[in-house]
This record gives sequence, structure tokens and C-alpha cells, in this order.
Amino acid sequence: MRGPFRPWRHPLWPAPAWAAGLFMMAWGFTAGMVGTACTQESKPVGSPMQTVWEAPAAESPTAAGTPTAQPAGSAAANQSVRPGAEARAAARTAHEQGPDESESAFAFVNGEPIGRGRLMDMLMESHGLAVLEQLILLTAARQKAASMSIVVTPADVTAAEDEALRRIAVPVGDPEAAPLDRPTAERLLADFLRLKGLSQVEWKCRMEQRAYLMKIAQADVGQREITEEMLRNEYGLRYGERVQIRHIQTAAQEAINRAAGLLKSKSFEEVAREMSENSLTREQGGLMPPFTRHDLAVPPLIRERAFAMSVGQVSEPLREGAWYHIIRVERKFPASGVGFENVDRDQLRQRLVSRLVRQRTDTLDAELFDAAKIDIRDRNLARQFRERHVQK
Repeated sequence: MRGPFRPWRHPLWPAPAWAAGLFMMAWGFTAGMVGTACTQESKPVGSPMQTVWEAPAAESPTAAGTPTAQPAGSAAANQSVRPGAEARAAARTAHEQGPDESESAFAFVNGEPIGRGRLMDMLMESHGLAVLEQLILLTAARQKAASMSIVVTPADVTAAEDEALRRIAVPVGDPEAAPLDRPTAERLLADFLRLKGLSQVEWKCRMEQRAYLMKIAQADVGQREITEEMLRNEYGLRYGERVQIRHIQTAAQEAINRAAGLLKSKSFEEVAREMSENSLTREQGGLMPPFTRHDLAVPPLIRERAFAMSVGQVSEPLREGAWYHIIRVERKFPASGVGFENVDRDQLRQRLVSRLVRQRTDTLDAELFDAAKIDIRDRNLARQFRERHVQK
């Protein structure tokens, strides 16, 4: 049995719904956010693009010459891993021929060649599995879309990227309320990718994935019946009492304890910018979007404590999944005086559908990956894959 696939999501909340919003990039865009070869796990995540808005596809997300992977059993899959084996064979040959043989050299150091084969070996060993996982997901998403007669165009990929950039530029509040500030969003994206050690190619890979997953999710949600109860629940999320918090997030208990100590002499915003490991909310001084008491996108512990605290109150360190948080309540918003009967039902329905599509998108990546029949022909990649995914 294969272990669970963890897509690229931003490690904000364990809940996939917010990982989709702040994932993969800003709310987890989706994320996200994801990881894997459109990302690599460097910190423990609650449900991480990795969330993040990870979570979380285009051409191969590696440099030219890196093998392309296809799912199980296809001719392309057979070819996808062989270049790695051939590269290793070439490297051994070059090594046996000695340093004077420079035809396969990638670079020279004081006249001594560094063989392309050795570079390929290291890339395959350190990043090959992560890249392969994302190519598997992309291929599975393409196959699913084709089976549903869904066509994804370059415009769809651009739209997915614009959504991610918009959530990066407006990590707090409604990202649809203002036009996309592309220069700011691209600068923040560059900072995020640099911090995570990711490339623009990997980002493009994830955006193509996202486009396919979103189109599939839209089709799935389009077949669901929107009931009166669902609309009333959405009304509660949009018009009920809300709270807004700042938070400091760390992966280690020692770090959160240090942050708690710093709060005795510094402001919460300063400590969040200095200590928080959430690269998106850190720049906002830890400020999060408002949420309601029943917002399932926010972990129960965070919701419970936030609504129980007074404005300005700071919590003790809290552990939620694999992360530690300190929260401070910034504001509380009373429930709107607008009754359910007086709201714009079309707008309420549109917001509900958008939320359902994001939620469905977040479940699709693991669902498609886990259902794929994967046949890896490269011995080292197959070993790494088993070690990561096969449950004992």
C-alpha cells in the first residue's frame, strides 16, 4: 500500500481549505502551497502547498536534460527514467577514461573536468524524486481532464497564476477586492521561491497542475446540488461574528519559547517579523484574515482560543499539528445585521461555489496521485519512492 501523497502547500494551517487560499502561495495556494518537486519539504507541515497555496506543472520542472516522467506503464514512463541511468553509465565511462576525456564535461575547475554524468547523478539523487512526483501528478491530472473532455488552455494556466499572485499580494482581506498589483506580487513571489530554494520553472509546473485541478474541480462542483442548508452555512461564514488575529509560527518548541521571551520586550509585530517561519504572514507582522467561529478552514484549537480571548490578549505557545503558534487577538467583528432573507443570494451562491471549488481542488492532488498506477524503471528513484510512499 502506498503512503499518502503530500502536495505542495504552504504550512499555515493543517486544514486544506485555508491551505488552498493561503496555499500554494498566499493562502496556501494553495498550497497552498506543497513537499515535492514543485517543492521540497524543508519544514514539518500541518497539511502542507503545503499547503500551502502550497499547494502547490508545465514542462519538466528541471533544467533541460532532466528526465520527464509519465505515469505507470506508458512508453513515456519507460523513457522518463532511462536518461538518468544512461547519464550514470556515461559518468562511469568518463571516469574510467580519465580526466583527459572532456567531451562529456559539464565544467572545468583549473583545467580538470566535472562530468555531466556526475552532475546528473547528484540531481537525480537529491531532487529526482521530488520532480518525478510532480510530473506524476501533472500527468494524472491531464489524463483525468481528458477523460472528462476538459480542455485546459494557456489562458487557464495564466488565470491560475494570476490567482496565486493576487493572493500573494493581498494575503489579508479579500484578494478579489482590488486589482492585481503584479510588480508587488512578483517581488513577493521571488522572495518566497528564494527562501524555499525553488525555481521559476517549478512554480510554472505547479501553476499548470493547478489549472488542471481547478478545471476538474469546477466540473465536479458543477454537478453538485446547492441546497438551502449550504447557503445558510455560507451565510454564517460571511456574516457571522468574526475574529482577526496575529500569529507567530515556528517548527520547533525551543523557537516558540524564544519568541515568547522576546514578547516581553518587543511588540508582537516585531517578533513575528523576526521569528515567524511563515514567510507570507511574517511580512504582515503575523496578521491573518478574519474568520468565524465555525470556519472549518481554521483548526479548532486556534478558533477556540481566539474566540475565548479578549482583544489585545496574547496566548501561551500552542501546538497545532507539527507547528507551534502564539496568537494575539487584534479585532473582533460583530455579526452583521443583515438577515439571511436580505442577502444577495446570487452573490452568496457564487462565493459558496468558489469555496467548494477551492476545497475540491485541494483534495484532488492526493486523490489523483494515490490512484495512479506508477511503474518507475529507474532503480534509485524506485527505491526512494518506496521509502517515501510504501506503508509497511
